[in-house]
Amino acid sequence: MSMRKYKKGLVLLGLLFSFANAYADSTTDNPLQDGQPAQDQPKTVLEKQLADQIKASENRLSISLFKPTYVLPYYYTGSPDYAVYANNTPDNQTVMHNEFKAQFSFLVPLVYDMFGWRNSAIEMAYTQLNYWQVYANSQYFRETDYNPELFVQKFYQNYLFRAGVEHQSNGRGGLYERSWNRAYLTGQMSGSDWLVSVKVWTLIFAGESSDEHNPDILHYLGRDQIVLSKKWGNATFSVEAQNIESGFTRGYIEPTVSYQFSKHMSFYGQYFSGYGQSLIEYNHRTNSVGVGIAFNNWI
Repeated sequence: MSMRKYKKGLVLLGLLFSFANAYADSTTDNPLQDGQPAQDQPKTVLEKQLADQIKASENRLSISLFKPTYVLPYYYTGSPDYAVYANNTPDNQTVMHNEFKAQFSFLVPLVYDMFGWRNSAIEMAYTQLNYWQVYANSQYFRETDYNPELFVQKFYQNYLFRAGVEHQSNGRGGLYERSWNRAYLTGQMSGSDWLVSVKVWTLIFAGESSDEHNPDILHYLGRDQIVLSKKWGNATFSVEAQNIESGFTRGYIEPTVSYQFSKHMSFYGQYFSGYGQSLIEYNHRTNSVGVGIAFNNWI
């Protein structure tokens, strides 16, 4: 692989460092942690997340990071689904094992303490996942998945419950379109340095999405997801697993490790094994690994 292609990845990483520094300069400490007695400060992971959300709700222009947001300048996929990309890349290039992966995810608070119901909220969130063949001769995004959602949540000290709806698709049409709509319930429990999250869902409006483009998506990606996350000092270890009901014969498992080296950035490593690395390959099994920088994690 030519040095020119690797330089592109380094330039992108430099730009992201600049973005992160600008983000760090524009943020301030949590208002619930300043000028208050120690006993009033957030103690659990969920309390801290709620404090950040409340802070964001006080400014209409403010947002919070939601799911893990990261950039992986080097991401290696062991067995891409070559068939699905055939005659569908610039100059009919073969999909490369090496690429650039990135995910950004943010939350926008809409209403807090609705109807006087303390620690409740209506919120919307958006997550985007990108796979960029940046090391190819003619660079292109092999897949981009879009995931908007709207939910109601209620918080009880170290428990959080959400009920919501979400759409996920790759924005394509015809043969290469993949999408599904879901109604879901999420329950989370946390301590000062750990988090457990369980999410279950069912399909909605299937006739206008999944039935048309990927009617067997539940068979591969299932109806459930669990996240386990634990922090030791500056290091955080997390495991995300989906379609557990299949006995791990389908779905996926995605362990990650991060090491925080500044207030808003961590070194980040990610491994993926199973189905659904991206929507276009929801029924294709692969193993992947990547390294880069994360701006937030599950905790």
